[in-house]
Amino acid sequence: MSEKSLLNSADNTLEINISPESISYAVSDDNQQVLLRQELNIPIGPATDMGVFEHFFNQPELQILGENVRIHYESNQYQLIPHELFSEKDMADFFSVEHGASENEAVQYQILPKWGAILTYRLPVRMMAFFRQKFPEAEMEHHIALLLKKQLVNRETACWLNVRKDIIDILVMQNKHLQLVNSFEVKTHEDCCYFVLNVYEQLQLDTETNHLNVIINKSVNEELIKLLKKYIKNVENIK
Repeated sequence: MSEKSLLNSADNTLEINISPESISYAVSDDNQQVLLRQELNIPIGPATDMGVFEHFFNQPELQILGENVRIHYESNQYQLIPHELFSEKDMADFFSVEHGASENEAVQYQILPKWGAILTYRLPVRMMAFFRQKFPEAEMEHHIALLLKKQLVNRETACWLNVRKDIIDILVMQNKHLQLVNSFEVKTHEDCCYFVLNVYEQLQLDTETNHLNVIINKSVNEELIKLLKKYIKNVENIK
């Protein structure tokens, strides 16, 4: 089978990753082998030129059925609300109280039934309209929801560290319950270590017995792992 035929197979999946500083996609076959991958390093937000999106996604290889498309949206502002306290009517007002008002962005929510919670976050309105038109059946997930779904499914007692560009996400599980979800701005490895140790102290986690699971991605390097291991006995790399 030719490369062109492989790229246009109905069994292919499209994964789109959107972060504050870039957007990327990967086309994979039914064996999860990546056939095509591209990244565009531009700021993503309400002011982003949608013409750039249209050009970036205007390729025959990306004419994939919406049910085979996954969109992962990474943002630093979100709220995790217990199901019994959630109100769709008031969620935008509550979000603005916590994070401030924002023009040209709309508050969205994602139900997390296994956690008994609702995750709310903002999306640029024009970007949301673009993807809904191009991939109307596509599933969109916030990166925090994805972490909870993929990494914390076994609910083991541990602290989880997800390192992004200038941001870290810390999630803590204790006795099968989610105790903390928070994100912090960092500039150095020392900043990262400070926030992790502060969480251990605030939640009274023992650095000798409570594991730190570091989710491996392109923002993690060996120097950071070595620094964390100076203070926390059990540091494990998780893919």
